[in-house]
Amino acid sequence: MQTLSIVAVVVIALAVITQAGALLAMYLLSRRVTEKVEGLIDESQKLMTPLESITRNLQAVSNDLAQTGELAREQILHIQGIITEAGTDIRTQLFEVRERVLNTVDEARETVMRPIRQYSAIATAIAEAIRTFFSGKKEEVVIQEVEIREEHPAA
Repeated sequence: MQTLSIVAVVVIALAVITQAGALLAMYLLSRRVTEKVEGLIDESQKLMTPLESITRNLQAVSNDLAQTGELAREQILHIQGIITEAGTDIRTQLFEVRERVLNTVDEARETVMRPIRQYSAIATAIAEAIRTFFSGKKEEVVIQEVEIREEHPAA
């Protein structure tokens, strides 16, 4: 029985030594991991300052781009208004020019046709007088109405 107790004590001692070795290995491994994690934390803290600066710069650029887009939109709307107004003004002025040209053409036609009508009436009267004088008889004069159509060209 004594041998059995000695064997049990030896087995227990070996188990305790094995556990102590495993715990020691785990401690050393955790210490290495902790050192590496601390190194990574130090590196990440060194990177945090430039990353924060980059973030601020990107945010400033984003704000500038948003303002630029807003200004561009306002300018485009302003230009669109100017173009619309210019188109309306041009149409109005074209209409006024067309009316002036048509009125001028009508006035010129009237100015040119009035003397022609008068001379035509005088020539017709003279021709009728000569015909009456040489024929000696009275004929019933039928005056044909000549319809003068004034056409306006489509401008």
